[in-house]
Amino acid sequence: MLSKNGKDKFMNKAKVIEILVEAVNDYFDTQDIKSKATEYTALFGSGSELDSMGIVNVIVDIEARFLDEDIEVSLTSESAMSRKNSPFRTIQTLADFIIEQLGAENE
Repeated sequence: MLSKNGKDKFMNKAKVIEILVEAVNDYFDTQDIKSKATEYTALFGSGSELDSMGIVNVIVDIEARFLDEDIEVSLTSESAMSRKNSPFRTIQTLADFIIEQLGAENE
């Protein structure tokens, strides 16, 4: 995988999940939501603490966090939106999508 500046950059699944959990927990904190995110936290659909604006805010924050790591991801791409099973179901499924998008191996 190459970072946006063309340098080799590897990110394993554990690090991706860590970034996602932090982003969701930060959003929960700003909204005074008492839940704590884990890799199994629902992002969309039944059981989710996020409303439509919440998921948008979290997606933007996640993309920014990856840019801070010098990695460009697009979570609103056609490939994400056109899937039969949404990658936004849980933090785990979103991490799988990001790893797939980055071309890194799941660990």
